[in-house]
Amino acid sequence: MKHTKAHLLDNALQLFNKNGFVNVRLQHIADAGCVSVGHLAYHFMDKKCMVEALYEQLRQAQEVSLYEFRMAHLFEDIDRQLRAIFHCQQQYLFFYLDTLEVLRAYPCIKKKHQQHIAWQVEQIEWMFQFNTDRNTFQLPSRQGQYVQLAWLFWMTMDNWVYARKIRGQDHLSEDDFVADLWSLMAPYLTPEAQQELKMLSANSNLRLY
Repeated sequence: MKHTKAHLLDNALQLFNKNGFVNVRLQHIADAGCVSVGHLAYHFMDKKCMVEALYEQLRQAQEVSLYEFRMAHLFEDIDRQLRAIFHCQQQYLFFYLDTLEVLRAYPCIKKKHQQHIAWQVEQIEWMFQFNTDRNTFQLPSRQGQYVQLAWLFWMTMDNWVYARKIRGQDHLSEDDFVADLWSLMAPYLTPEAQQELKMLSANSNLRLY
């Protein structure tokens, strides 16, 4: 039974990603799972239950990646974490393309997501502070500089897929995603940071941005 529930949820995710959240009905999900709508309703009472379950999966996956910003802050760690976030976004693509529709339809998810956003920004700000302390980020030139940068970093990270699609850039490249986020940090890097990046690029696949 658990396998059936997981299978139905995976079918819903694939359909949401392919066709868009608003275009998928329970009948579509039931047909994809080769079950009746009644059988689907036994596991998930309505579409809202399925979207809530998928959002919880997404939130937990993101927390694993972003929490590492507190645990590992070296540039090779940051690069790896950003790539993990990219793959998480690809797995739950519908949410990043249909965020506003989902939050309008389900206020309970909206409240959770607002709290999650605040937590995400806090992790990013923590990472900036750590790198300031280890002299790889410049000391802030004004109060709140890295608080604002953390917010801009989150906005770029979470809306990157949507922005690319709007511009007609349907090819979503992991390297492009990571490069765009590193470019936000580049103006704040110290000479020591530049040296660290050069050393890493000589011994790994890390690109210089």
